[in-house]
Amino acid sequence: MPLRELIEAFRPLPPAEVLHAASRLRYRDFMTVVAVIRRRECFSDNWIYINDPRVRVARIQNFRNWSPEMVPDPEVSVLGLEYFCFEHDALWSLSDAELLRLGARELERIGLAREADVIDGTVVRMTKAYPVYDHGYLDVLRVIRRWLAGIPNLRSAGRNAMHQYNNQDHSMVAAMVAVRNLLGTGRVDPWDVDHEGEFSEPKPAGVASAE
Repeated sequence: MPLRELIEAFRPLPPAEVLHAASRLRYRDFMTVVAVIRRRECFSDNWIYINDPRVRVARIQNFRNWSPEMVPDPEVSVLGLEYFCFEHDALWSLSDAELLRLGARELERIGLAREADVIDGTVVRMTKAYPVYDHGYLDVLRVIRRWLAGIPNLRSAGRNAMHQYNNQDHSMVAAMVAVRNLLGTGRVDPWDVDHEGEFSEPKPAGVASAE
């Protein structure tokens, strides 16, 4: 659950300072235009980043290169064209058919496939996919974390739940740490898990560092 929605869901409501802090958290939304292409191979990477001012697509996944089982038909390729936007902006508000046509045009524009070779597709929209690191967001998080620390049976873990740009593995480690804390077998703050999915256990008094 996104941290902003978690705070707003409490009953009774949190203090006004905490509610105000949560209201300042912002998110970037995300769409994947999945294009089925009549072509065996489009490129050899798992995904590629696009830095071309002529198109709006930012990244493209090649699903077969994650696993051949994701695209069992050897005569087609399936690409995921990723677009970053805000919910209800002009791009987000396009219909699925319009987005598929946009994706097909952009694939041809950057030379990965012909527009006419896109034979099918779908669109997946994901709200609040990325926490926004705007000016002052760390101060906002401090207010929220301080209040959440007073709830002993609640732990918040994961990208949206911590408003941190975490990878999947980092989020899983933070969740495992949170569970250990609730079970009484750990004492590491999930917020202290770094972006490599690592953390340092507190050392008992008198135990020297390994360094």
